Amino acid sequence: MRRSELQATFALQGGRTVMTDRYYSAPLRFSRSFRSPGDRDGLYIYTSDVSPGVLNGDHYHSNWHLGQDTHVMLSSTSATRLHPTPSLPSSIHHHFRLEQGAVLEYFPECVIPFKGSSSSLHASFELEAHCILAYADIWSAGRIHRGEAFQFNTYRSLTEIWQGQQLAVWDRFGLEPTFNDPRQSAALLHYTHTAALWMIAPNLGATQLELIRSALPPDGRMLAGASLLAAGGISVRILGTAAWELQEQCLHIWNTIRPQLLGSGALTFRK
Repeated sequence: MRRSELQATFALQGGRTVMTDRYYSAPLRFSRSFRSPGDRDGLYIYTSDVSPGVLNGDHYHSNWHLGQDTHVMLSSTSATRLHPTPSLPSSIHHHFRLEQGAVLEYFPECVIPFKGSSSSLHASFELEAHCILAYADIWSAGRIHRGEAFQFNTYRSLTEIWQGQQLAVWDRFGLEPTFNDPRQSAALLHYTHTAALWMIAPNLGATQLELIRSALPPDGRMLAGASLLAAGGISVRILGTAAWELQEQCLHIWNTIRPQLLGSGALTFRK
C-alpha cells in the first residue's frame, strides 16, 4: 500500500507559463516539460508512473494550481493501470484550480481496470472567470486483448467541474460486472471503451456545437454525441473498441474549435 503525491504550481512570467513550484513522491513523477512553436507561451507537461501501476491499497493524489492567464497542456506517458486489489481498494484523485483566464488542456492516457481490481478515480476542477478547460476521460473495460473485458470487481469515477460557485458538471460512472452484466447495458451496448470530453470556455454555444457535431466520427466503429451544458460548455460522449481511436477523436473534436478559442493551431502530444 502506497500513498503517492504530485503537486505543481504555475505562474505567468515574461508572458510565458512557468512551473514555479513542484513536488512529487514515488512512483508518480514529472516526466518532461517543453514548449511547442505553435504554443510558445504555454507549457506542455507529461507525468508518469514509474511503477507497474496502481496496486492493492494504493492512493494517488495530484494537486495542480494554474495562476492567472497561465496555459498548461497536460498528458501522461502511459495508461493508468489499475492492478488487482485482493484486500484493499485503490483510488486516484486529481484536483485542479484555475485562476482567472487560465487555460488547461488535459488529455491523459486511458484508464484500464485489470481483472480483480476495485478502484475509483475522482477528477475535480475549480475554474475562476474566463477560464478554458478541455478534459478527455478515456476508459477501457480491461485488458481486452488478454480476454479480460469486464473482469474487474468494481470501478467508479466522478468528474466535478465548478465555475466559481456554480456546479457545471457532476458526472458519475460506475460498474460492478458481477452484479450487473455490462454487455446487457443500454449505456454500453457492444462497446468496450468510453470517452467523455468536457469543454468549458466563455461563450461556447450553438455555433461551436454544430462545428463539433460535424467532427464526430461518421462510421459505425464508434457511437458519439455532443450537447450543450446547462451552465455553459459542451460535452461529448463516445463509445468505441480501441483507446487510441477515442484519443484521436477527442483531440480532433477539440481542435475544431481550439483555433477560435486560443488563436493557435492544432493540439498534438508527442509520446
